[in-house]
This record gives sequence, C-alpha cells and structure tokens, in this order.
Amino acid sequence: MGAWGTAAFDNDDASDWVYELEKDGIAAVDAALKEALGPQELETPTDVNAIAAGEVIAAALGRPVDGLGDEVLGLANSLAPSITPEHAARARTAVERVLAGSEIAELWAETEDDDEWRGLVEDLIRRLS
Repeated sequence: MGAWGTAAFDNDDASDWVYELEKDGIAAVDAALKEALGPQELETPTDVNAIAAGEVIAAALGRPVDGLGDEVLGLANSLAPSITPEHAARARTAVERVLAGSEIAELWAETEDDDEWRGLVEDLIRRLS
C-alpha cells in the first residue's frame, strides 16, 4: 500500500475505492462493509476500504472529518438520502474491528505515525456513534 499520510484517503487503496464509489454508489459502501464484517482476517485493501466507507457514511450524516476532499464530500452528500442508521452501526463495528486487529493496523504500529493514525480512526468511530 502506498501511503502519503495518515488520513483515510491518504493511500492508494482508498483512492482506488473512490473509483468504485463513483461507479457503484451505495453498493460500493455496502460491499466494503460486508467484506470487512466477514469471518476472514482483515487484510488490505478490505481494512482500508472499511475506513474509507466509514468516512463516507460519517460525512453523509453531516459529521465529516476535517480536510475531507471535495470529491469525496460531494459523493457522500449525494449518498446521504440512502445512508441509514444501520449503515453507521455496521461501519462503526467494521472500523472497530480494523482498529482491534488488521493488516493496516499492524503496518501503522510499525511506524512513528501510529498514534496519529489510531487517533484518526478513534475519531471516526466517535463520529459514527
């Protein structure tokens, strides 16, 4: 995974997922959550996509992260009528699972930016609550 920052969309996998979001809309969100909540261990890009989907849901609910790009914010706003409380609950569970143990969490744990990344993910969990 190529990453240039700790934010949800500061990596190649999340950027690729935005293309799916543009093409498939709410189906891309649902697919990302379903995959992240499956029985398998969370690996990349599933874990990264769960965080990205969570950010889209939070933004659609009017709780976007500071600095969210205009493209993603626009996509989130267009999905707002389709986002339900169940989406937020599923996203929160998926993101909590990512934080508790996933490939991306292990990768960040090996860096000096781990605390910053974890803080951003914990903030997302709060915004999905």
